[in-house]
Amino acid sequence: MTITTALDDLITRYVDAYEAAQVPLMTEANDTWQAPIYKGAVAADDWVEWQPVMQQQGLDFSDLMNALEEPFHDDFKAYFSRWFSADLAVFWQQHPLWLLHLHGDDDAERMLANQAGHVLMKRRLKQPITLFLGLAEESDDLLISLDNSTGEVGLEFVGQPQHEVLATSLAEFLSKSTPRVVEKETSIG
Repeated sequence: MTITTALDDLITRYVDAYEAAQVPLMTEANDTWQAPIYKGAVAADDWVEWQPVMQQQGLDFSDLMNALEEPFHDDFKAYFSRWFSADLAVFWQQHPLWLLHLHGDDDAERMLANQAGHVLMKRRLKQPITLFLGLAEESDDLLISLDNSTGEVGLEFVGQPQHEVLATSLAEFLSKSTPRVVEKETSIG
């Protein structure tokens, strides 16, 4: 299974799970940008209904990769270049996780800056380069990351190397992740 097929399937399963539970897809809105995923007006509590939107033009990583002199794994680039979406709440073997996604182009710039800081930290600590994809719900310093050399998806605490491999590829990880329907109060926002 390709990364795009696995991601498309997860997005479909995610939307279907919310529809089956009759729970609207909600996310905290960022008031500094108008994201293509936002459906309608932002409520007084800064929450807005959303829908996934396929990107018209995939995210360009070339400037950051050139600046860091570090090519990024193709799966990572494909993951962040396919959909605009709110973060996805999923289970991985009964463990609640949040998979990060981009609300729109402004959010992409923020993510690229955060990835640059992450890569520079890894270099400073002389650790294998990883790229973060999400967070474990039980601890906000427990990252879901992709090993930039092998493509393996694993867990790592901030400032530490990956300590547990969850899947040998991002496609495998996404295909085995289960959508988790949550109320808006539990979002990582």
